[in-house]
Amino acid sequence: MYRILFALVLLLPLTPAPSEAFVFRKIVYCSPIEGFIHWQGKPLGNLKVTRLLRSGGFENGEYQDEVQTDSEGHFKFQAVAERRFLRPDLLSANPHVSQVLEVYFDGQPHTFWAFQKQNFELGTEAKGGVLNIECDLSKYEQNSYGRIVRCKHNGVQQYE
Repeated sequence: MYRILFALVLLLPLTPAPSEAFVFRKIVYCSPIEGFIHWQGKPLGNLKVTRLLRSGGFENGEYQDEVQTDSEGHFKFQAVAERRFLRPDLLSANPHVSQVLEVYFDGQPHTFWAFQKQNFELGTEAKGGVLNIECDLSKYEQNSYGRIVRCKHNGVQQYE
């Protein structure tokens, strides 16, 4: 009897949420992102926007994808998620996903989003679930790596 109870206690952390089948869990590395890139109000079309995610859940620890801005300067990334038997960071006390968005313009990389996601839930990077970013690339700070742009966004981190 005690062995059965002990086994049940050991399996309790693997109990799925009500919406999940068996013990597979949905792991969200990055929620959906929509953005608008411009130079002093003038839309910047046909720019390559790169999303780089770092987490133990990816092969070699990184995932990268790209989208192109349309003629009106808008871009959109879908969520990056997967179903897994166990969390990617099972041995770690804190989930961790590093997110970076960058656009290459005027011969320089412009980093306009950097965030440390501390969970694997959908929509936790932004108020409202979808991260909306508006970037004026003329408002940048130069550093040794490239340019950092402080954009308007609905993210949970706000620059003071």
